[in-house]
Amino acid sequence: MSHYFTCQVLTLTRGLRSVLINPWPVVTNNCTIQQGVIGAVHVRHKGKQRIRDAKVQADKNKTFFSKKDKKQIQSSASASIEKSTILADKPVDNVWVRKFYPTPRFSIDNAFERHQAFAQPAMLDNMEGLVYLDMLLDFTTKKKTKFLKNIRSTVLLPHPFNWGPPPNILVFCKEEEHTTLAMTLGAKHAGSPPEVIKMIETGILNPKDFTHVLATADCAADITPARSYFRDKFPQRAKGSLGTDLNAMWTLFYDGYTYETQSLSESQGKLQVPVGQLKQPTSQLVANFEAFVESICKHRSIALGPFIQSISVVAPPSPEEFLVKVEDYVPGYQNEEVDSDDEDDVMEETN
Repeated sequence: MSHYFTCQVLTLTRGLRSVLINPWPVVTNNCTIQQGVIGAVHVRHKGKQRIRDAKVQADKNKTFFSKKDKKQIQSSASASIEKSTILADKPVDNVWVRKFYPTPRFSIDNAFERHQAFAQPAMLDNMEGLVYLDMLLDFTTKKKTKFLKNIRSTVLLPHPFNWGPPPNILVFCKEEEHTTLAMTLGAKHAGSPPEVIKMIETGILNPKDFTHVLATADCAADITPARSYFRDKFPQRAKGSLGTDLNAMWTLFYDGYTYETQSLSESQGKLQVPVGQLKQPTSQLVANFEAFVESICKHRSIALGPFIQSISVVAPPSPEEFLVKVEDYVPGYQNEEVDSDDEDDVMEETN
């Protein structure tokens, strides 16, 4: 402690001596002395300040990229690299390296014929197997912040085929003749709304056991309490599961195929549907394909562009996947005339 005090006194004495000789201010290690006045200590770290200023300037010049921007940059870069490796639209030889040419696309009948050739007994022996359509769907609407929800719908195909076990159907009906008809057709259960709802509440019936739920028109007001039990399966006129013709409803939902989309993101979804068996004639497979496309495209206005973005034809266990010329079959790729009110009608039916 005494050593430190002695150093301070010597430093101050040297500073006073410098003032007597030189009238200009003198800066010592610890204080500023000017004309005999001892001021406060002012130490400026100019080196650190320069580094700090340089960092601030670097942050100002730095460009910020969000996650979405980064993904777009990466996708555009990969697309440009892929485009640069493409040698031609079509190969000229019988053997070629696939990565240097775009993925070939086929007509729908050609895609079916190729899978049927692979399924012959001499090869995969899979003529009883199913052939599927893999689709990518556009869920965008005219509002940038609003997107389509998953779609569940039933279509009656022109050429039915065995694709799975028969569905379990529940029928809401009041009239005795409707109850008798439903049980004759093969319904798992049929009854009045109060009776069915009470059986569900007591655990006698499980809503999950039913694939479809139908209702006659006179039950429309009485089945409202059952909405929470069935959700998407709840009878609606727009879906064809609520009406006066029980026979027509039964034919649609017992013999038809019910498809349901899956969301990949807010703006895009996917759908896989069986279109028939490989043993069926190609003309029947094409007719079923057209029925599916027509039914699916009703859920989005053509004014927004094509709903189906791509279609691939697959037939497990074959590893082959044939890409279809989607613009030849899906509405929206050509300049079709559309009504401006169509989109609002479609959105109301979907919601």
